[in-house]
Amino acid sequence: MSKQSSVLVTGGAGYIGSHVCVELIGAGFTPVIVDNLCNSNREVLERIETITGIRPELHEVDIRDRAALDAVFASHSFTAVMHFAGLKAVGESTTIPLSYYQNNVAG
Repeated sequence: MSKQSSVLVTGGAGYIGSHVCVELIGAGFTPVIVDNLCNSNREVLERIETITGIRPELHEVDIRDRAALDAVFASHSFTAVMHFAGLKAVGESTTIPLSYYQNNVAG
């Protein structure tokens, strides 16, 4: 696989998404992260770089922001999209279910 094959990883700065980015880099792909950093932080990029020698590109974008997401798609040619930008706290999901629906389903 060509190093030029870009994969969009939503939630790529989170726990699962960051591990996927490490594996993608190891497989010869170039991950491009879209993450609003609500459950993660930029330090993850440094950790990915420490492990792989490559620092993925980060777009601090909420997946519900259509214009910002369109701009990311316009600036890249993606081979695939991997979606990990979901909210996941069970207790919180029962107190603010509409927010979870908007992010996890509409997003």
